[in-house]
Amino acid sequence: ETKAFDPEATVKIGTLFPQSDARSEVGKERQLAISFAFDLVNEVGGVNGKRIEALHRDSGGTPGVAISSAIALVTDDGVPAIIGAASSVVTIAVAETVSIPRGVLQISPASNSSLITHLDDDDFVFRTTPSDIVWGQVTAELAREIGWDRVAMTFIDDAFGESISANFSEHFETLGGEVTSQVTHSSSQTSYGVELTQALPGDPSALVFIAYPETSRELLLEAAVSGFFEEYLFFLTSGYNLEQVDALRKEQFDGSYGTRPGAEVTPVREWFFENFAARKNGNIEIAEVSESFDTGLMLALAIEKADSENPSAIRDALREIANPPGIIVGPQDVATAFELVRNGEDVDYVGASGRLDFDAHGDVGGTVEIWRITDGELRSTGIFVSPGSPIDLSKVR
Repeated sequence: ETKAFDPEATVKIGTLFPQSDARSEVGKERQLAISFAFDLVNEVGGVNGKRIEALHRDSGGTPGVAISSAIALVTDDGVPAIIGAASSVVTIAVAETVSIPRGVLQISPASNSSLITHLDDDDFVFRTTPSDIVWGQVTAELAREIGWDRVAMTFIDDAFGESISANFSEHFETLGGEVTSQVTHSSSQTSYGVELTQALPGDPSALVFIAYPETSRELLLEAAVSGFFEEYLFFLTSGYNLEQVDALRKEQFDGSYGTRPGAEVTPVREWFFENFAARKNGNIEIAEVSESFDTGLMLALAIEKADSENPSAIRDALREIANPPGIIVGPQDVATAFELVRNGEDVDYVGASGRLDFDAHGDVGGTVEIWRITDGELRSTGIFVSPGSPIDLSKVR
C-alpha cells in the first residue's frame, strides 16, 4: 500500500566525495548519480511517505577533512547513512572514527582495499564496488595470459596501493610468476626517477603501475623518457586517462593493458547511461557513477523495507532487497520495486552495475574490465572477467 507522500518531510542521506581537490570532477559526478537515484524514488512517493534527500559534504581527499565532514553529517544533519568515500584510506578513516563507533551505516561505491573487508565494523560498512582481491587476481591472470614471467611494481603508498599490490603479487606468484620489486611512491613527489630505477633489477618484462591521476602524468613522462620499460600494465584508478601525458610521449605506451572494475553493458546499464546523461547531463565516462547510483537506490529500498530510519534496521534490510531470493527489480522499474516492497514482497535488486549481492563482510563480487592503449588512446577491449574465468586476448587489436 502506497503511503501518503509528505514533501515537507525528508529522509536525509549523507555523501562524502571530493569537492575541493584534484578529483572534484569525479566527486561531482558521483553526487549527481546519487541525486538522480533519489529523484526517481521521490517521483514514486519517496521512502516511507517522505522525500529522500542527499546532503553532499566534502571528503577533501584526506582523512582529516573527511572525518570532520562525516561528524557534521551525523551530529548536525542527523543522517542514518553515509555514501562514501572515494579513496580507501579515507573510507577506512571515516569508518573507524565515525561510522562504526556511532553506529551509522556507511556504503562506499568506490573503495577497493581488502583492508575494508576485515574491519571490525559490527556490519555497518558495505561497498558496491568489488574488493581489490577480485581486481588484483584478474590483473595477475591477465599478466600471465600476456606471457610475462617477471614483473616489477610501483604503487601509491596508502591503504589502496599496499592492499592491491599485495593481492596482485600473491596471485601472480601463485600462478608461477615472479614480482621482482615492489617500489612505493607518493602523490606529492616532483620526480620519480629514483623509484623507476629501483624497479629495474631482476630483468622484469613489464612495469605494473598503481597510481592516482594526479601522480600519473609525471611518473609516466619520466618512464617514457627513461626508456627503462617497454611494456606496462595499469591499474586504472578513477579519473585516469592519457590526456594528461605529453602527446609526443603517450604513444610510447601503445599495446599496454589496463584493468578496472566494471560491468558488462546490459539493457539496464544502457538505460542508466541514457537517462543519467539526458536528465542530469551526467558524464557516463566517470568511473563508479553506476555504482554510486545503485547505492542510492538500494539504500532507499532498504529504508522502505525497514520502515525505519534506524541505521541498524536499514543495515539489516539491505541484504534483503539486494540478495536473492526475490523478484528481480532494477532502476528502470522503480515504481514496481517500491510497490512490491510496500506490499511485503521480497525483491532482488539488479542494478546498472550488475548483480550486487552482499556477502557476510558487506562486499560484492563483480567483474573487471580489460582496457588497452592503442594509438595513444585508452580503449576498452570489451572483455569483462571474474577471477578464474578464461581471458581471450586473441581478438584484441
